Amino acid sequence: MNKKGNVGVDAHIDPKKRNKNVGAGLVSAGNGITLVALVITIIVLLILAGITINLTVGQKGIITRAQEAGKNYQEAAKKEDEDLGKFLGEADNIIAGINTPTTPSGDNYTMVDGVPVPKGFEHTEGTKETGFVIRDNSGTDTNGNEFVWIPCTEDGANESIKYDRYAFSRTGWSYTQTKNEGTGEIKRADNSYVFTETMPMIEGTKTELDSIKRYGGFYIGRYETGIVDYDANVKTSNTNKETEWTGYSNGKAVVQKDKQVWNYITRDMAKKVAEEMYHNNDVVISRLCSSYAWDTALKFIETNHIGYATNSGGDNYSGTLKHTGIGSTPKNNIYNMGGNVREWTTEVCSHPDYPCTLRGGRYNHTASDIPAGFRSYGSQTSADGYFGFRSTLFVGL
Repeated sequence: MNKKGNVGVDAHIDPKKRNKNVGAGLVSAGNGITLVALVITIIVLLILAGITINLTVGQKGIITRAQEAGKNYQEAAKKEDEDLGKFLGEADNIIAGINTPTTPSGDNYTMVDGVPVPKGFEHTEGTKETGFVIRDNSGTDTNGNEFVWIPCTEDGANESIKYDRYAFSRTGWSYTQTKNEGTGEIKRADNSYVFTETMPMIEGTKTELDSIKRYGGFYIGRYETGIVDYDANVKTSNTNKETEWTGYSNGKAVVQKDKQVWNYITRDMAKKVAEEMYHNNDVVISRLCSSYAWDTALKFIETNHIGYATNSGGDNYSGTLKHTGIGSTPKNNIYNMGGNVREWTTEVCSHPDYPCTLRGGRYNHTASDIPAGFRSYGSQTSADGYFGFRSTLFVGL
């Protein structure tokens, strides 16, 4: 206040104008704050949008994590199926009295219907009782090869088939065979020669029986071993008398239907070819069929086709050499063990000049006289159109 008691100059301002001015200032200030807030709001929304997009589709976003979760679920489900298959297979083995496999399922094999299906193979048809067939799907030169599972045990316990050599015989058969259980020798009634074999090795210090003990069986070729890249100019005579000789200058071994039978081959060369078929495979071991494998396979067939081993009337010997798997009806999904070509095995004959052993008959034999259980012999240099061979497959140890 001044000396006259008046208020300051502000008191002379018209109250209406003063309020108007003040209001105008507030509106200006308010407009300024709103623009800043809008800009800030937009910035914040953009940041939130970026964060949301990153969380949704980024490297570690919701969608990516959802995809990873789905993949992990599928892998877990697959492993669960494998583990369940292993469990069911081992349960089947325990019930059947077969030793439980110790190799982890999913590494080298998967259990299906109580049968180990090696890695690189798939089950295509049949059961353990009727003939369990697998096919090679590894994409290598052996792709498409087929083998049949022969269930057996070391001792034949619990009504299972014993992995052994058998003297198949029948009344009135001139080639009746007898076995000396003490020595294991098998003798034909028409001569003094005997057939013997020690348990064949499959790797290092392991034998075929070691694989049988672990897995409860083995695989045998569904067909005679055939050859691709067939050479029409095949040599038919081993003029140099080589023990490892084949008339085919080119080709690779297969176990497939309707292939040219690999004949014109010596026993030692057949052994080499069979072993080389899967020599780079760390899951399975291929071998020339032994007398143990041949006889045990016949025992398996006998369970459903009584008399097959000694009277192979079901095989069609038309007098013409057939391709693999052609001309006969399969027995437990296995073809031509009773005919088409005689087949080399690793069994040994006591004949001084003919130490090698052949099994079964050939395409121009009478099935009732020369059936699948028949044993004949040849020299180490013998090789003609009547002789072929069959491969076996053992799951690796």
